[in-house]
Amino acid sequence: MLATDGSKYANLSVEYAAQLYNFMDPKPDVLIINVIPEPGKSPGNETDLAVLKEKERGKQILREAVQRFIDASGSADTVRTMVAMGESREVIIKIAEGNKTDHIIMGGADFRWTDVISGGVSNYVLHHAKCLVTLIK
Repeated sequence: MLATDGSKYANLSVEYAAQLYNFMDPKPDVLIINVIPEPGKSPGNETDLAVLKEKERGKQILREAVQRFIDASGSADTVRTMVAMGESREVIIKIAEGNKTDHIIMGGADFRWTDVISGGVSNYVLHHAKCLVTLIK
């Protein structure tokens, strides 16, 4: 599983995963996810439009990630994508567990070696995932 937000390190993680993909036979199933924030509590169309805009942005990030994957590996035959909603770090763990993921690859720009409690998304995933985690930085 790849978790991407379209950032520099997330993009590098997609390229890294695609290079690993080249060496694997049979090709593994790959899920590339983008997590968008839950909408605010304000009622009405304002919230609906904000969610729609975030979903479209997430889909665009995923299209770009798939293209980056294809450019680096030559193929994306077993690649799926998903836009999920919620707290990024919790959603990544939940999706990984639900899909019986054996490897999470993601950018580690917010990773802190010593700050386990208040670290960013990648730090949380590193400490809570029940599978191999590779952080690219």
